Amino acid sequence: MKLGFQTADKAIRRTVSTGIKALDTLLDGGLELGIMHLFYGDRSLYRDILKMAVHIQLPEERRGLSSPTIVIDSANMLKIEALTEYAFEFDLEPEYVMDRVYISRAFNSSQTYDLVMNQLESFLERIPAKLLIVSGLPDLYLSEGIDGEGLQQITHMATKVKNLALQRNIATLVTTQPSPKNPRFPAGGKALSSSAQIHVHVEESKSYTHYTLAKHPQFPVRRTSRAKTIDFGSTLPLSYFLNQEEE
Repeated sequence: MKLGFQTADKAIRRTVSTGIKALDTLLDGGLELGIMHLFYGDRSLYRDILKMAVHIQLPEERRGLSSPTIVIDSANMLKIEALTEYAFEFDLEPEYVMDRVYISRAFNSSQTYDLVMNQLESFLERIPAKLLIVSGLPDLYLSEGIDGEGLQQITHMATKVKNLALQRNIATLVTTQPSPKNPRFPAGGKALSSSAQIHVHVEESKSYTHYTLAKHPQFPVRRTSRAKTIDFGSTLPLSYFLNQEEE
């Protein structure tokens, strides 16, 4: 019998592709299951996150997990046209994709807190999702004027999300704004930053989207970029119209 030595991080670590080559390269494979990721920076990052919500629905042979996605949205990130665009890109039916993205929208900080602390676990019991997205977790607190109680609630939510990621072995994405004091760091306080094991900072220039791996338990700080595509608005492939004519 051939025995070999393998460290625990290599034996346990499991990733799923984001559907974005530059991010997969930066993260050495993609999103890690059982880990809380914190994305922050320019608002363009939400297009990437919506793409991940679609890509994870692909089967494993296409680097997905055949999984639905649960989204708690405090950042108003949902764009139906973007989900439709990515569905066509990955050869999925848009209606199928929409049916497998479960979204709960929060309109104030108390709703965010209730969804995360009181309802999220029951969502995960009912929906076998391997990707959880909590967009703008502290954003409504920041817009309303954060105080000591608000910081405490953000701490509770960050701990809850981190624990659920570990217990259920799911990939978890939390987003926040950049800090107003230093845009290189995330807003939301130290508790949110420390709960997320992986930080990705997203910046846009005129021609590129830049990603910085600002924190990771295994890898050093590093950076990559991808060229931005020109957005001419949502378009449908020619096959869509040909199918309509045949019907």
